[in-house]
Amino acid sequence: MPLLFFLLVWPLAEIWLMIQVGQQTGAFSTVLLIVATAVLGLVLVQLEWQRLMLVMREKINQGEATLGFLLETAAVGLAGVLLFIPGFISDFLGLLLLLPFTRQLLLRPLKNRGQGTTYQEQQSYYYKSRSKTQQQDNLEGSGQILEGEYQRKDDKEP
Repeated sequence: MPLLFFLLVWPLAEIWLMIQVGQQTGAFSTVLLIVATAVLGLVLVQLEWQRLMLVMREKINQGEATLGFLLETAAVGLAGVLLFIPGFISDFLGLLLLLPFTRQLLLRPLKNRGQGTTYQEQQSYYYKSRSKTQQQDNLEGSGQILEGEYQRKDDKEP
């Protein structure tokens, strides 16, 4: 029931605010402002997303936990959706999620909740052979060797 109420009230509030802004500034400038915030928001989301991907890649390569960065990436994606939806309230909420310092404030309770939960950690270890003979020993004896001849049908002979 609260979700239904929210889905009905939010669009009505957006429309009411657009009408109020349109009465003050004019219809053309209101539409132009809505389109400009959508375009600018999507550009900012793309830049922030690229920055987060670089940081996440570094954290993964270092073997650090990435739960916080996954939450931040999801928040930036939600910010992009909110900025693309026409309306000033959704643009404001999207901007709050897009700015790093407000995003940290909004996501802190979710990150703290995730730290209290026990997760089973799995670590990957990569085995590198020290010499080529060890690699060849690993490959030999791992299956049957089939001998035969082949001819490629798509090759044209000169």
